[in-house]
Amino acid sequence: MNKYRKQHRRISVPEMFILILTVVILMGAGVTYACLRNTQVKVVHEMDKIQKRIRDHEDSIDSLQVKIEKKLNICVLRDKLEKSGSKLTSIPVSSLEIISPYHPNEIAESRGDPTAIAQRCP
Repeated sequence: MNKYRKQHRRISVPEMFILILTVVILMGAGVTYACLRNTQVKVVHEMDKIQKRIRDHEDSIDSLQVKIEKKLNICVLRDKLEKSGSKLTSIPVSSLEIISPYHPNEIAESRGDPTAIAQRCP
């Protein structure tokens, strides 16, 4: 028994092949992981850029809405009309008339189009 214990055990060819194959597989897995992680980081950066652009667009939309509301403020419009000497005046609500939408043939009839009248008559 002691005779075998003193001998140095050498790595056999199949063991060497398995060891090399394991190293190659692990190296491939490491490279693949690095590539995938790099792609993931790029995607996160692109998403951040897109979200920043969206926020910038939302801010510009908000500022435009504020400008529109300022221009459409009825008190400011009345003051501008008075300062410019406009002949436009406000009318009472009781004088407003609600008009229902016309049918296209009724519009043509009101203009005196004879073809529209002929189409309505059986």
